[in-house]
Amino acid sequence: MQRVKASDDLKQLNLLYVEDEEDIREPFLQLVGRYFKHIYVGSNGEEGLELFKLHKDKIDIIISDIRMPKKNGLDMAEEIKSIDYEIPIIFSTAFGDTEYLQKALNIGIDGYIIKPLDRNKLLLKLNYIAKSIVAKKKMQEYLHLIDKLINYQKAGVLLLDEHLNILIMNQSLKAIIENLGIKDYKVLDDLLPYCYDENGVHIDSKVILNNINKELICRGIKTNKYYEIHPQKVDNYYIINVDDITEYKQEEQKLQETVMIDELTKIYNRKKIESIKNELINESICVILFDIDNFKKINDTYGHLKGDEVLQTLAKTVKENVRSSDLFVRWGGEEFLIILRNISDTEMAYRLAEKLRIKINNIEVFEVGHFSCSFGVSCGIIKNPDDLKIIFDKADDLLYKAKREGKNRVVK
Repeated sequence: MQRVKASDDLKQLNLLYVEDEEDIREPFLQLVGRYFKHIYVGSNGEEGLELFKLHKDKIDIIISDIRMPKKNGLDMAEEIKSIDYEIPIIFSTAFGDTEYLQKALNIGIDGYIIKPLDRNKLLLKLNYIAKSIVAKKKMQEYLHLIDKLINYQKAGVLLLDEHLNILIMNQSLKAIIENLGIKDYKVLDDLLPYCYDENGVHIDSKVILNNINKELICRGIKTNKYYEIHPQKVDNYYIINVDDITEYKQEEQKLQETVMIDELTKIYNRKKIESIKNELINESICVILFDIDNFKKINDTYGHLKGDEVLQTLAKTVKENVRSSDLFVRWGGEEFLIILRNISDTEMAYRLAEKLRIKINNIEVFEVGHFSCSFGVSCGIIKNPDDLKIIFDKADDLLYKAKREGKNRVVK
């Protein structure tokens, strides 16, 4: 038989060798000592067990005699397997130890070699085991590197199987899930109870699977954070990347708010109404529409700069006397509008309008003096966008009724 060489894989591993007979132990060490990176040596089962416990993270293979004092090889192997069932154990045994071998196979040993040891047969078995161990170590290293790579990503990364069971989730995504207060999760839908799109529609697993290779915006309604979701399918698996885009969305919203702010009065312009139309659906609202009486005369008499000052002073006064939840808008020119949200009581809206009328009457602008406003008040429930227009039109009609009846008054 051709002489078997020790594989390079074997030379990367550490061996635990347990043998009580010195005249067998020493020749064995001389035979295989140079084939391993390091060899730990025990002279009985108790020593072997203690050595394994002490160096279990370093020991890759165990070769042991079966019959030994203090603790035999079977008992030692059984305890070692209870600690690490995957560790390969080979028994060196005599022909008369067949009854022990059956028990050894029952506890999961990986083979045996008959004494006296045959070098070639021993190396064949060790080379085979070493190849498997090194391949497994490399796989573990790759998995560790992949884990590091995934967790290095700032974006959340999620791997799902074909049934949408969660296989891998990186630390970034775990942090997102933790912030949402989600603790128990096994499948994709467990992660999505608070995920809604920008139109208020819930994003569930079906929505995500219908948008493979597309982008979805998820608003976490509990945290008011925004996430961009990128689902992909690879073979029978799904990979989902989740980017926190809250800062971007906040900047976008600030920009949008800037576009919706009237440059002169620093209150909202009518573009703001367009942006919240959908939010008002199924709400009860009251609308107060008013404009400055004889404003053209103010501009013609005192000039447009004074007219601008009147508009600015009025806007400041009104803003200080409405709720933060109410929407105060420059409707156009010298015309203004207030939407009182979640209010259906016309009388309450009328009282606020009357309060504002008096406050405005008390304003005095240098050179211009006092000025007044006329008001129209209308209330209703918004079932659809057309209802909003109906309420606005009614308030507009009532405003012009106030003008016809002498100005500087509120009509409901």
